[in-house]
Amino acid sequence: MNLVIVESPTKAKTIQRFLGDDFQIESSFGHMRDLPKGDLGIDTEGNFEPRYVIPKKSQKKVTALKKIAQKADKIILATDEDREGEAIAWHLIHALKLKEDGNKDKKIERIVFHEITKGAIKEALKNPREVDMDLVDAQQARRILDRLVGYKLSPFLWKKLMRGLSAGRVQSVALRLIVDRENEIRAFKPDDYWTISATFDSPKDELYSDLVKINDKTIPKPGIMDKNEVDKIIKESQKGKWKIESIVKKERKQHPKPPFTTSSLQQESWQKLRFSAKKTMMIAQQLYEGINLKKEGGATGLITYMRTDSLNVSESALKSANSYLISNLGEKYSLAQPRRFKTKSKGAQEAHEAIRPSKPELSPESIKSELKTDQYKLYSLIWKRFMASQMPEAIFDNTTVNINVAHEKNNYLYRAKGSILKFDGFLKIYEMAVEEKTLPDLSEKDKVAAKEIKSEAHQTQPPARYNDASIVKTLEKHEIGRPSTYAQIISTILARNYIEKDEAKRFIPTEIGEKVNTILVEHFPQIVDINFTAKMEDDLDKIAEGKAEYPPIIKDFYEPFEKNLEEKYETVEKEDLTEETDEVCEKCGKPMVIKHGRFGKFIACTGFPDCKTTKQLPAKSLGIKCPLCKTSLPAKTSTKEGDVIERKTKKGRMFYGCSEWPKCKFATWQKPTGELCPDCQSPTVELKNSIKCSNKTCTYKVEKE
Repeated sequence: MNLVIVESPTKAKTIQRFLGDDFQIESSFGHMRDLPKGDLGIDTEGNFEPRYVIPKKSQKKVTALKKIAQKADKIILATDEDREGEAIAWHLIHALKLKEDGNKDKKIERIVFHEITKGAIKEALKNPREVDMDLVDAQQARRILDRLVGYKLSPFLWKKLMRGLSAGRVQSVALRLIVDRENEIRAFKPDDYWTISATFDSPKDELYSDLVKINDKTIPKPGIMDKNEVDKIIKESQKGKWKIESIVKKERKQHPKPPFTTSSLQQESWQKLRFSAKKTMMIAQQLYEGINLKKEGGATGLITYMRTDSLNVSESALKSANSYLISNLGEKYSLAQPRRFKTKSKGAQEAHEAIRPSKPELSPESIKSELKTDQYKLYSLIWKRFMASQMPEAIFDNTTVNINVAHEKNNYLYRAKGSILKFDGFLKIYEMAVEEKTLPDLSEKDKVAAKEIKSEAHQTQPPARYNDASIVKTLEKHEIGRPSTYAQIISTILARNYIEKDEAKRFIPTEIGEKVNTILVEHFPQIVDINFTAKMEDDLDKIAEGKAEYPPIIKDFYEPFEKNLEEKYETVEKEDLTEETDEVCEKCGKPMVIKHGRFGKFIACTGFPDCKTTKQLPAKSLGIKCPLCKTSLPAKTSTKEGDVIERKTKKGRMFYGCSEWPKCKFATWQKPTGELCPDCQSPTVELKNSIKCSNKTCTYKVEKE
């Protein structure tokens, strides 16, 4: 009997279907060994040797696997192909004592595969290898570094700020990015600027254009900053002589994007589906490990491994995609030669392929009925992106009309642009925003006359808060973390209540998050330094490539870090976060104060620990009455008219509700106006540029002035 060990029970069930009775597939349920919870578990006085233990939750499974392993003729470790998967395989060898007495003569093999299909599993079994200790050491180094920072720095935060706080090596940098962006927004001062446009009468039709140049100099972005200059330009343009200077017609090709990597999948999933990075990876894991499909006769993996920064694609997948396109869309939507993409990520080695459908012939529509809604949406996104990458470019006919306005003092160039889709190419499968604009059919000899010249006032906008897509893009740009860590980084600082999401699901730092960031930036600048963190990732890559050993790298980091930490314990004053109130404790009569807790502020008695009285802070009111309380709709059962207040879900997302809840069930994600819809009498809500009815079946919507 051959024993195959994987991490996940779902993965085990899928693989079992592809192998015969000679194989027994078992799951380790993730890591079987880890650093101890109660202490540091790292020999900082020696060579930074980690001390691993088997957690209580894993002990029963370890015992069971040991018994199965003793009966097996061969043991095959089939954990994931990234560094963490390699480390899990190595830990399995030690936890199950696979190289000790009783197992010494048994063959131990390590196999990897990029997709969970019968062909991929069979091929992997033909090509076993040893556990790659370079990858294991790189993962160990990451774990040791994170443990050193977390276990050493967190108690410092407890002593100087409040208990329950924690600091992470990479998460702290992400927090700094979000806090720095919020500070940029606060400090931002808008500037006024203007753009100028002109409408012309031509022999064929009206022509709309924008002013782009003054005396052959391009107008710098964002536009013209002086209103007097704007008025002068309009006057001179009205008095000038108008002439078509040139008409340029060009064919433009729009190329498809490459198949997804982890980063680009998380970004596109947010932009198109509004899935968080965490949700995206959870669903991708389900698609990778296997979905039961009648069409396939059971469980099968639908996508390749989803933690990758590679753009490589196997030859068999390229051929399958091409065959599908020819059969279903025709020759004109296929390529004579497959399109290949070069991986730009430095040291890309998390996996050997991009994220793609494991079987391109399985279109989303053909299996839609057997997938959950979110599984279908994400699979469809992955399938379409990959198939589009193997389709011809979209072709546009672009026309540019340049109109010169000659005045005795200045020359002005107005430009009109048109674009017509000539051949949809990859856009037939992969939907993208395409703006088509038809221009009148003009020649350079045609005469034009100004019908209207006008200016439009604008204001510069502050940088936008980060969302799931933009923070992942920034982390990748600065080489902070790796594909397998992006979702975890965001989830961790959300769980710690260092950041929360606003009504647009963008990240905003909490008060305690800003305080933690301030103390780290001021006293431990290296920990939150972007360049230093990126260099550390580079060092981890060198370990994975066998170009460096991890003890010297950890030593170079730890010794100055430990010395600085000792000094800061002595020199940094504890910050008092309590705020006085006018309230008195009902139980003991002592004053009550506002304190910070892990999940935000609360009111507590100053007599603690003798008196443990606590209260919630009053909810913040928007200063408007609940619109639902004004009606007799079914959700309203209160006799009292409530106020609209800010509330939070269990996961910390803010929404708006009635102060009379649960008697009044009014709740909305968008900020309510306090007014009712004139069409259906439902509450109206405020969006960025408009006000609309909260009733999904009502079409009422007005633009803001």
